[in-house]
Amino acid sequence: MRNQLLGMALIAALALTGCASKDTKGEPAKPASKAAAAREADLKAPVAESSAQIPRFRIRDWSAPNDRTVIVVADDGTRYRAETMGPCLGLNFATQLAFVNRGGFEQVDRFSSVLLGDGTRCAFQSFDKLKAPAAEALDKYEKADEKPK
Repeated sequence: MRNQLLGMALIAALALTGCASKDTKGEPAKPASKAAAAREADLKAPVAESSAQIPRFRIRDWSAPNDRTVIVVADDGTRYRAETMGPCLGLNFATQLAFVNRGGFEQVDRFSSVLLGDGTRCAFQSFDKLKAPAAEALDKYEKADEKPK
C-alpha cells in the first residue's frame, strides 16, 4: 500500500514538472527570478567591442550561466562575456574561479583562461565587452527615429 502511494506521488510530481515548463500559451516559461533574466540577457547581449581586455584588479563579480560562458562585471559595472574553447565541465557550478594569464600579465583578455577549484583549466576562445542595456535601448530609439516617414 505504501509503495503504491509513493509511486502515485512520483507520477504526479513528474506530471506537474512537465506542466511547469510551459505557460498557458504553450510557450517556454519565463525565468523565475531577476537574476535568471539577467543571465539570459547577458548571453544574448550585443557585443560593443570584440577582443576586449580588463585589468584583473578591476573585476568585481562574475557568473557562469552555462559550461561555456563566463560573464565578468567590472568595478564600473561594465560587463564582459568570455566564451571557452569547448565545454568546461563544472564551470556553471563553480563557486570560485581564478583568472590565469600567460606571461604574468595583469589583464584578462581572449588569451586568458579560468582555473576551477578542482584544478580544471579552460582557455578562452573570446572575451568581448557587452553593450550596456541603456546604450542598446538608445541605439534602437535612434534607429527608429531615422526611418523615413
